[in-house]
Amino acid sequence: MQTRQLYFRLLGEFRPYLGALIATLAAVGIASATDVLLIRQLQNVVNALGAGAGGKTALGVSALPAASMMATVQGWIDQLLPGDPAKAALWSIPVVIMALALLRMVSTFSGDYGASWLSNRVQANLREAMFIRLLRLPNRYFDQASTGATLSRVTYDTTQVAQGFLTVMNVFVRDSVLAIGYLITLFTTDWQLASFCMGLLPLVAAVVTVAGRRMRRLAEDTQAAVGELTRVLDESIGGQRVVKIFGGQRYEQQRFHEVVKHNRHLAVKHSATAALNSGIIMMLVGMTLSAVIYFALLRAQAGALTPGSFVAFMVALMAMQSPIKNLTKMNEPLQRALASAKSVFGLIDTPAEADSGALALQRAQGRIAVQGVSFRYNPDDPDAAPALRDVSLDIAAGETVALVGGSGSGKTTLAGLLPRFYDVGDGRILLDGHDLRDYKLADLRAQIALVSQDVVLFNDTLSANIAYGDPAPDQTRIEAAARAAYAHDFIMKQPQGYATQVGENGLRLSGGQRQRLAIARALYKDAPILILDEATSALDTESERQVQAALEVLMRGRTTVVIAHRLSTIEKADRIVVMESGRIAEAGPHDALLAKGGHYARLYQTQKQVTA
Repeated sequence: MQTRQLYFRLLGEFRPYLGALIATLAAVGIASATDVLLIRQLQNVVNALGAGAGGKTALGVSALPAASMMATVQGWIDQLLPGDPAKAALWSIPVVIMALALLRMVSTFSGDYGASWLSNRVQANLREAMFIRLLRLPNRYFDQASTGATLSRVTYDTTQVAQGFLTVMNVFVRDSVLAIGYLITLFTTDWQLASFCMGLLPLVAAVVTVAGRRMRRLAEDTQAAVGELTRVLDESIGGQRVVKIFGGQRYEQQRFHEVVKHNRHLAVKHSATAALNSGIIMMLVGMTLSAVIYFALLRAQAGALTPGSFVAFMVALMAMQSPIKNLTKMNEPLQRALASAKSVFGLIDTPAEADSGALALQRAQGRIAVQGVSFRYNPDDPDAAPALRDVSLDIAAGETVALVGGSGSGKTTLAGLLPRFYDVGDGRILLDGHDLRDYKLADLRAQIALVSQDVVLFNDTLSANIAYGDPAPDQTRIEAAARAAYAHDFIMKQPQGYATQVGENGLRLSGGQRQRLAIARALYKDAPILILDEATSALDTESERQVQAALEVLMRGRTTVVIAHRLSTIEKADRIVVMESGRIAEAGPHDALLAKGGHYARLYQTQKQVTA
């Protein structure tokens, strides 16, 4: 996405709150304008003091050109003041200053509150949009993206986008108003003196620019040097056994000495550059102030500059440095916000799972036909080994089929294609005579219950985990499912029974208890198709016997695909399919495969010897 597109995309996030945005920026601008007007009142104070001491300066007299904006505003304020300077100095100027201070307080609060409200609102909207997209992303995305990076995009990057972009807008409005206001004050007070000052500014800017570039290069070098220091430390500490056994202490000491020395040199250079930069700027500022004071005194002696005008000029000149500096640094947070926006919108724009099916499905019969299916996890890499190679398999409704084989044989891959966690590369998979891709994705997955070897529980109650996904849970069904999964007894021993919180991913439960909860969840769903991926792997012998009996009852009348490593758990399956290197090596009932003496018989005998 190009920079211009990011700008408009970010502005689009604030468009629903355009009124609030305008009001917030207006409040920021008003708060800045009051700072400028307060300086103008400082000029009136000094002039009033001169008038009260018998001077010739009148409060209402202004050196401002009649057509200037500041003169117009000052004229409005002057109309509120009595004509007598002495009386005006007693109460009018303090009242005006108090009014400006009150206006600044209200506008500052409004600007800060509005910025916070807008920032958090846009941040929340972006996070919700990212979360909604995450729930609909294909499995391939999660295969390639790390969990930490994804979490950082949702939590950190959204904050940078909302706050960074709004901060830039606030800085632009606030400091632009200040800089323009101070500049107007300078030129309307004494345009000749202001022109002289502006002539010296490029010299100061040149020094700042040159020093800034050198400091930025040194900062980059320092970051790299610190990274090298960290790397040497990490290698030496992490590999301390190798260092000791091979006598590498002296070598590591020398490496560390070199990187420490390099860091020290860079730190000294950075400090010297900063000190020289500050010294030169202070010298230039001193020269500028000396010259300004000299010429100001000459103009005051000539009667062209009042004491109040001189004070206002000097205060505005010094105050103008801060907003100008902020405006010159505005690009850094803007680029940070744009970089974060690219990350955030990149996730939001990631294509969701393909769901072009239009066929509705209430409850499937459960007939599955795998026809010539091949699949590879990285379809863009033609050299990558396929996970499945021309697999064909027919599963009748209500049949229990067990998939067995070594690691990487394709068992889990084939089971993962049924709920369309991935789409087939070549071939097709039919359910009740229709291609899986013809069904609506939500309807298809409503037909399947999954119990994985990696049990996932949510930090909620036991009841909520069993009835997960049901908008109107039935407590009677929940308890029935728990009893069938032999989970009811341990649930009732919990402090709050079914209302007990399980903790993060069920950390308060044992492995066997988590597994039985996952089985209870599948029982509660009562789907016509079951996928059992090592469903009893975390259970002890007694629990496994009980759960296996419950599963046998559950599987009656349902199409069941069982992935198993322990072959003793699938001896009663209607058919056992042995997979090897992504292909079906052989298939048949347990006894027939043993009698055949092929792959299954060898696996069975090997496992039997290991467990004996």
